[in-house]
Amino acid sequence: MGKAVAHWSDERLNDLAAALEDVPARVAVLEATVERLVDENRALRAEVVSIQRQLLQVAWLLVGALLGGAGALVAALI
Repeated sequence: MGKAVAHWSDERLNDLAAALEDVPARVAVLEATVERLVDENRALRAEVVSIQRQLLQVAWLLVGALLGGAGALVAALI
């Protein structure tokens, strides 16, 4: 009976080893995917920085136009 238990355990371990055989390949695929996502994230962050810079420039342009308009209004009223 002890031999049957050992045989059962060996079969279970063999099944586990067979099930885990493709895990390193899956991990490699996941690493490549994560690396690609990191690169895409960097590119997107660079685009966001560029857009923020442009929005800031537009905001300052609008502030300048507002101040110019207010100055012109004050000059017209005086």
